[in-house]
Amino acid sequence: MSATLGPRFDPARRRAVTLALLLVSALASFESTVVSTAMPTIIGDLGGLPLYAWVFSMYLLTSTIGMPVYGRLADVYGRRRVLLSAIVIFLAGALACAFARTMPALIVARALQGLGAGGMIPVTLTIAADIYSLEERAKVQGFFSGVWGFASLAGPLAGAFLTVHFGWRSIFTINVPLGLIALAIVASRLRESRASLPDPIDLAGASTLALGFALLLFGVMRAPGGAGEPAALRPALFAAGIATLTLFVWLQMRREHPLVPPELFRRWETASPYLAAIVMGTMVYAVDAYVPLFVQGARGGTATAAGAVVTPLVLMWALSAAAGARMVVRVGFRFTARVGAVLALLGIALLLTGALVNGSVAWMSVACGVIGAGLGPSSIAQVLAIQHVAAERQRGIATSLVPFFRTVGGSLGVGALGGIFAAGLSLRLGGQMEAASRFLAGAHAAGTIPEAPIAPAVFSQAIERSLVPVFAVLLALAAISVFLASGFPATTIPRSEMPGAAEGI
Repeated sequence: MSATLGPRFDPARRRAVTLALLLVSALASFESTVVSTAMPTIIGDLGGLPLYAWVFSMYLLTSTIGMPVYGRLADVYGRRRVLLSAIVIFLAGALACAFARTMPALIVARALQGLGAGGMIPVTLTIAADIYSLEERAKVQGFFSGVWGFASLAGPLAGAFLTVHFGWRSIFTINVPLGLIALAIVASRLRESRASLPDPIDLAGASTLALGFALLLFGVMRAPGGAGEPAALRPALFAAGIATLTLFVWLQMRREHPLVPPELFRRWETASPYLAAIVMGTMVYAVDAYVPLFVQGARGGTATAAGAVVTPLVLMWALSAAAGARMVVRVGFRFTARVGAVLALLGIALLLTGALVNGSVAWMSVACGVIGAGLGPSSIAQVLAIQHVAAERQRGIATSLVPFFRTVGGSLGVGALGGIFAAGLSLRLGGQMEAASRFLAGAHAAGTIPEAPIAPAVFSQAIERSLVPVFAVLLALAAISVFLASGFPATTIPRSEMPGAAEGI
């Protein structure tokens, strides 16, 4: 099933739909970061400081596990009705957030909002693949990447502005008018070209996939050795998650209509973009988590400097996505993916070198910019390669798995790298580890470096040396991504190609 714009070619209609899709993507991306600067005010109003992290975690959790389910639903029931449902759920969650009176209520509302966002991002990418030719799609995906980067970057700044001038509830209510505009355009301008497929939804597969990754993500989100928490809880969550996902794979191999078609992973030309998405997600999340820590903990920078150091990554990602779109058209998926992977490898090498040779904050910022320059072509090549190779009837689930694997790879990868970092820090600080933890927590809350409970030079050196193996692992992963790029289809996009199901576009 594919989306179309009607029986006759209508550029104005397609532009309207595209703008609505970009707006939908921007709202979902914006809400993933906007709460960060508003949280101190929210805590002051609602209380519930111990539940602080769950406001972020529940949105990430529900949006992630919902992606493949929405992708399959879009294949079976149609892109239009699934996207409209996701937008409605997202807006209902936003209103529930705005009217929350307790922290638990806000967390539940964020879970609902994330459940809607999980359908908005992959289904918009799928619709773009339906209504544009492959050549045009490359250019449009550049716009989507740019909007995502801008919305993610602007989220914390907009959150601070709205909270100061209109109150924290406005960071959620602002979604409603914009979401309603997108909802109206999609409802009135987008049409389906085919009837629903007779395939039943694999409820057992959806349940085991969601539960398995939820258990893994819960394990990552929990701090090891938390107060009153059994030491075996995290290993138990990971074990249960792996067992549940093993069951999911077993079910998919035996289903006539599986949630995730196994053939997507039997061919190297589809498996390699998914593996590259996992690696890319780990790199993005890790750079966002550990480079600011390097600046603030090892270099004594302020929270403002720590946040600014990764800004070039987002900006260069948005800019390089446009260049990547042109590259895909001219030289194909594989070469574009290789260029992006090599640039990311170079940027990670600069990060590791900076940690080894006492590099400045400016050095680390340049490294982040180089990484961002590689992420644009990489992200474009991943999505377009999958959409090109996958069958049209599987385009929804095939497309949704790209952002799904990026998010899962990022979440689990950062958790694993956090274990490496914590082990190194514990080795170097020994009995001072608890004092160091309070130091880092105080630095994060205050936005500046408070008076250290241990000698500042000792602490900074411990942070710096403990991050070296983290950056070294990232370098190895970046090298693997260069290898994975060789598995992408070498196809050069034919300029005359149009999507067969989108008649009249």
